[in-house]
Amino acid sequence: MKLKYFLIPMFALVTCGALQAQTADSSPSPAPAYDHNDHWRHRHHAWIWRELNLTDAQKQQIKSIRQGSKAQFRPALAAVLTAKMKLHEDIASNNQAAIAADTTALAGAESQLATVRATQLSQIKGLLTQDQLTTWNDFVQKRQSRMQDRINKLNQPES
Repeated sequence: MKLKYFLIPMFALVTCGALQAQTADSSPSPAPAYDHNDHWRHRHHAWIWRELNLTDAQKQQIKSIRQGSKAQFRPALAAVLTAKMKLHEDIASNNQAAIAADTTALAGAESQLATVRATQLSQIKGLLTQDQLTTWNDFVQKRQSRMQDRINKLNQPES
């Protein structure tokens, strides 16, 4: 009998908690498997686009640039992911000859993807005003500084 009195409040807590989580807000919510790392990976540099205060026309032009380069970007990204997957498989099977070939293939695929990204960014930078370019260049400088700091830390001998 005492177990019954314990389970009813627990069931009510669980049920009300689930109901409370459902809101009328129509904004998208993260998927059940969402975690902080997913947010970082997909939206790591999203703040820079907000910081640039893009006009609606600029946003539309950037969207058009991205759509236009999608035909080159998607295959280049697929080639990088395929090369990485093949490399991981060969590492797991300890196939040294294939690892060397896969590393070369991965380098070529990453080079192609970097070229597509550089072309895309060059076109986007052409749309920015002088103030926006200043903000962009400050962002790039800070990013390079953080990377150099990390490189310096990695090159220090372990103590």
